[in-house]
Amino acid sequence: MRVWLGRARRMTLSDSVTAVDVLRLAIWIEIALRVMPFSRLLQRIGCSRSPSTTVPDFRRLVGFVAVAYQILPLPATCLRQSLVLHALLTRRGAPSRFRLGVARNRTSLEAHAWVECDGMTNDAGSRFAELTAPAKEFADVVNEELGFLHRGEVASAGHVRQLL
Repeated sequence: MRVWLGRARRMTLSDSVTAVDVLRLAIWIEIALRVMPFSRLLQRIGCSRSPSTTVPDFRRLVGFVAVAYQILPLPATCLRQSLVLHALLTRRGAPSRFRLGVARNRTSLEAHAWVECDGMTNDAGSRFAELTAPAKEFADVVNEELGFLHRGEVASAGHVRQLL
């Protein structure tokens, strides 16, 4: 804890504002995952401000999100971190895309979430095949079948068959 307090004292005003914004978004997303359909959460995050003329430092924002989940008593799943990063980038007017993918393990399927922005990703993991579906169907499937993602569980074959 002393290390974090030392870092906080050395932060610039801009970094302090970003850190508070990330912590606030992480808590909001944690609550939203529990009380609203996933498609509605994605819609709320996707309400972008006007595009920014300056692109935020993507890697720096990824670091802020990682530190937030070290501080907060919340599970640091790829879904949670990617949602926070996507919301943060959207709020700053940066065009970003939230992605979901699956990969076959020997006996099961694994799911992964990541964000793409300006040719960079926060951890795409090349072994994951991106889930693509028509927009209307995708939202319904996510609401009903992908609830396991926010809990960090491994997908069953039934979950993925419904998506494909």
